Amino acid sequence: MRAIEGKRKASGDADNAAQSRRTRAAQSGQSVAHDMPWARVFAPSGISRRRAAFIAMEVVVATIALLVVCRFVDPADPLLARTGFGWVWLMPVVFALRYGTLAGTASALLLLLAWYAPQWLPDAHGHAASPFPGGFFFGGFVLTLLCGQFGDIWIGRQRQARIANDYLAERLSILTKNQFLLRLSHERLEQDVLARPATLRDSLARLRTLALNDEDGGPLQGAARFLKTAAQACQLETASLFAWTDNAVALTPVASVGEPFELDANDPLVSEALDKLVLTHPEANANDAGTRYRAVAPLLDAGGRHVALLVVARMPFLAMTRDNLQFLLVLCGYYADSVRHAEVSRSILQAFPRCPYDFALDYARLVHLLRDTGVESSLVALVFDTTEFGASLHEHVLRMRRSLDAQWPIVTPKHRVVLTLMPLSGESAVAGYLLRIEENLRAQFGADFESAHVATHAMHLDADAPVDSLHHFLRLCHAED
Repeated sequence: MRAIEGKRKASGDADNAAQSRRTRAAQSGQSVAHDMPWARVFAPSGISRRRAAFIAMEVVVATIALLVVCRFVDPADPLLARTGFGWVWLMPVVFALRYGTLAGTASALLLLLAWYAPQWLPDAHGHAASPFPGGFFFGGFVLTLLCGQFGDIWIGRQRQARIANDYLAERLSILTKNQFLLRLSHERLEQDVLARPATLRDSLARLRTLALNDEDGGPLQGAARFLKTAAQACQLETASLFAWTDNAVALTPVASVGEPFELDANDPLVSEALDKLVLTHPEANANDAGTRYRAVAPLLDAGGRHVALLVVARMPFLAMTRDNLQFLLVLCGYYADSVRHAEVSRSILQAFPRCPYDFALDYARLVHLLRDTGVESSLVALVFDTTEFGASLHEHVLRMRRSLDAQWPIVTPKHRVVLTLMPLSGESAVAGYLLRIEENLRAQFGADFESAHVATHAMHLDADAPVDSLHHFLRLCHAED
């Protein structure tokens, strides 16, 4: 935790520094070369509306000051037109380069106005006697306009570069922060993988063996193995499983992880779990602050009958998340169906006598899982013809079964059908499965679904009428005699 806090502090300092840099760049609007003091004076950034009045005042005052200085230098030639170089045009040129054509032209017009002002002439008759220096003013205006055009172009480019730099600086700050959060996420993921290496598919695959294994007797067969699997998957440190029969929960645990303990029936979490038949934990209800347990989960089978009560006394604080508790609830429901697997699968086996036992069991389990948690599963059918080539494809698809899938091969006089039950799979998983099968058939036999006359069908499990929907699906696949 200290390391994480240190990293967060370092990230905050980095964000503050980046924000400060962006603020200074926005205020100054300068490039790297403009960090020099002289550059800030002679080449500031583009003109803003708030500075328009200040710029206008600066142009007027600076130009008048120049004229006053030139008047004291040579009263007979206040514009220094006869010196061989137009020194007074340096002021309009500087304003044109600094602020653009408009500012330079305004300064040049002030110089033109100064020529016609009587107070600048040596006497009242000098104005009429002195010819107008057309070449002097024409050359000065042309030079000012050229410099103003140059200034306008580079002021626009500088403004665009400043906007682009501000955007890139902001994006860099966001990417830096995201990279830091990604690194923390990877570290947290590594810790979770080390502490909980099992995934939901792996856990369900382990629990499936409990349902088909009748080595353990008693009301809760495989209880110790189930609790061990749940502890590894959900990071349970101390937990016990109590049998629940005839509306009474045994106080002595059937299986335990960590130090065994007896059930406190008066605990508020236990009372709430027994009354509402839902998973309870202290964060879910403020009235459960005095509890000694971290979570209590009732185990109910597909028919809603009581099977057992799982009580967690100790688990890491970081494991008290909604996803982890939902993971635990899924495992509990799956195991509860495993305990009552004969009763759960009876309706499927009665409706379909030729259905394999493990297929019927998984079908009933997944319907229960869909009804309680909303986790979807899919059923995919591949229909082959009865030719020798179709039989080869049929056998090849049967050999490609995934570890978690359940298959039901059906052979009729006109068709060969492979039903594949895909737990925890939606539309994208079904599309990926069909694509993988077709690519494999193309690589092995040089034929795709169309050329091999293979029909494909898929459906999502129906929680309301599972038997009727399976009947309809079999008729669609021509799999019923």
